[in-house]
Amino acid sequence: MSHRIIEVLVPIPINKTFFYKLPNDIKQIPKAGTRVIVDFNNRNLVGVVWGSRLNENKERDIKNIKEILDDEPVILDEQLELADWASRYYHYPLGEVISHFLTPSLRKGKKASFQEQAFWKLSNKGEFIDIKALRRAPKQEEALMFFRGRSKELPQRIILASGISGQTLKSLENKEILVKTIKTLDPKVDPLNLQKERKHKLTKEQEKAVNKICTKKEGVVLLNGITGSGKTEVYLEVIKKIIAEKKQALILIPEIGLAPQAEGRFKKRFGQRVASFHSAKNEKERLDIWLSMKKGLVDVVIGTRSSIFLPMSNLGIIVVDEEHDQSFKQMDRFRYSARELALYRAKINKIPIVLASATPSLESLKNALDNKYTHLRLTKRPGVAKLPQYLPVDLRGKELKDGLSNELIKGIDVELKNNNQVLIFLNRRGYASSLVCRFCGWVSSCQRCDAHMTVHRNPSKLHCHHCEASQSMPTNCPSCLGKKFESIGLGTERIESFLKKEFVSYPVIRIDSDSTRGKDSFIGYLETIKKGESAILLGTQMIAKGHHFPEVTLVGIVDADSGIFSADFRGSEKVAQIITQVAGRAGRGKKTGRVIIQTYCPEHPHIERLIDGNYETFAKDLLEERKAANSPPYSYQARIQTESIKSSISRDFLDEIWKLVESSSFPTAKIKKIGPLPSFMEKKQGVFRWEINLFSDTRKNLHKILDAINFYLRESPRRNKVRWTIDVDPYSTL
Repeated sequence: MSHRIIEVLVPIPINKTFFYKLPNDIKQIPKAGTRVIVDFNNRNLVGVVWGSRLNENKERDIKNIKEILDDEPVILDEQLELADWASRYYHYPLGEVISHFLTPSLRKGKKASFQEQAFWKLSNKGEFIDIKALRRAPKQEEALMFFRGRSKELPQRIILASGISGQTLKSLENKEILVKTIKTLDPKVDPLNLQKERKHKLTKEQEKAVNKICTKKEGVVLLNGITGSGKTEVYLEVIKKIIAEKKQALILIPEIGLAPQAEGRFKKRFGQRVASFHSAKNEKERLDIWLSMKKGLVDVVIGTRSSIFLPMSNLGIIVVDEEHDQSFKQMDRFRYSARELALYRAKINKIPIVLASATPSLESLKNALDNKYTHLRLTKRPGVAKLPQYLPVDLRGKELKDGLSNELIKGIDVELKNNNQVLIFLNRRGYASSLVCRFCGWVSSCQRCDAHMTVHRNPSKLHCHHCEASQSMPTNCPSCLGKKFESIGLGTERIESFLKKEFVSYPVIRIDSDSTRGKDSFIGYLETIKKGESAILLGTQMIAKGHHFPEVTLVGIVDADSGIFSADFRGSEKVAQIITQVAGRAGRGKKTGRVIIQTYCPEHPHIERLIDGNYETFAKDLLEERKAANSPPYSYQARIQTESIKSSISRDFLDEIWKLVESSSFPTAKIKKIGPLPSFMEKKQGVFRWEINLFSDTRKNLHKILDAINFYLRESPRRNKVRWTIDVDPYSTL
């Protein structure tokens, strides 16, 4: 007897598919992309069908599929192709990769349908029952009074908001006084009406860019425009034409904080067939958006990196906004780059993709200069807006007040008195970098990481930003029992404290990951800034990218030197991007802008280039340096990192793996190897980390050796003592 065998992907860290039989009572063979429940090691797991076949052999040891969850595939064919490529490119198990294409509720096996909501109304018995019958249950009596006189059924969320508990509703249902109905709520979206849209005047550069992108049926466009040059307006016009062709657009943004501004701008242009997708949405909201995209009920979705996995019924264009941003790179487990996945997805769909940035990554810039990408430049701000003037402040020999020079303090005072807004940038949160004993020199170090614990004042604590460990502020030195401490270094909290004392008449709005933990708190800050009243905005890179603050006329960069002397070869590129981006928040409206850059190294060539305000020239210089060193993007990099409770175990495991690779037939001479070496931060989150970095002139050779390494990693008898990761195209040294 032949068996219908189903090939299933299971979300476990094993890079293989598993086979299950289809029970005889199930006639329809599930298609690839359909979710099923399978028994895996005596656990019920949600798997995804990868394929099927008939098998004439009697394979008695193959288990039956327990349940088919979907009538039709929830993962589209082009997504399956993308998942297969991503698994091979990033050397990560396909079963775990495919789970990223599902929302959290779908991974749990819940129904792929829009939100269900409970509605309640009085039963026939409830209409006529004497209220006195409920006097011993005053809450039920109150609920009955609430329903009397309301002929329509009411949604449960309205009832709960009125103070009636779910337990009370359940009790009245048990007494047959209330009747509950469950309804599926399909989203109601307004039809698109482009005829009513007002005309938007484009500059000649913008018009040229729109026309160029619209003539491309597929391929990559690097939209390289200075800050405030209207890149968003360009792809809004392009998307207008895409939607007119009944196609969808996917916009990737680097930060959740940019979503409200972007969603509002798109809805203003295109109506309600626009949605945003990110981790701040709850499970039901994410599922509704996921289904809306799959069913073609939404034309535009704006989302963070996980949005690249959304099903799109008729995808017409992908835009990666701020394409250089490191937030597009997942830093743990499945270490994918949303930008690279977007490029491949556009290739599969044969559609155009726009990479937009004022400070493009060196990889993208090199591809544009090599004519692999279409390179479009926007060199002017529209209207009367001009680029800001850069004013370097040499800090050598100067006395600072909590990190601020007199020049910057005076500049803030002048702008505030002129009813303008000021933005102060420091990419370090907390009050101070560390706490030091003034008697013996003890430093507040983290026990689980090779790092100092950051001083926080509100609330008062020591906190490690690498492992999230925290402890109360000591009253006595743990080493000498002294009582006097010094807070060393600067953080946004410290500058906030100084600014509030120095400028008591003006609000200081601090925006960092500590101050925006509350739901919608970031949106609240943006609404306050939009009012245009005089204020000091203070923050980390959260406010450096993508935001339009037309009343900001002065940007103060407190520490321009961080990153220039970093051990990370990408350090100069990163700091240049951040400084250029934050400087670009100034002078975006009718008022002129200034940028005060505080530095101890004004003559450093990188600082001089940044002060000139020409990022592309700066980036070309960096490309020459990278070319001389044969480092990315002139070579291809991967990092193999191991973690264990002992440093020697991590080191020896890497040594063993590399010896096995050398003993194989692979020509290792084609690969440049650095390591094994301790990671830049060897101890992190209580484990010790070692790494090998590999460089190759071709992707092909790099992936060949990674395949071999991956095999030996998984087959090693020591694998249970060590955790490891393979990071292709690593972005951070930490």
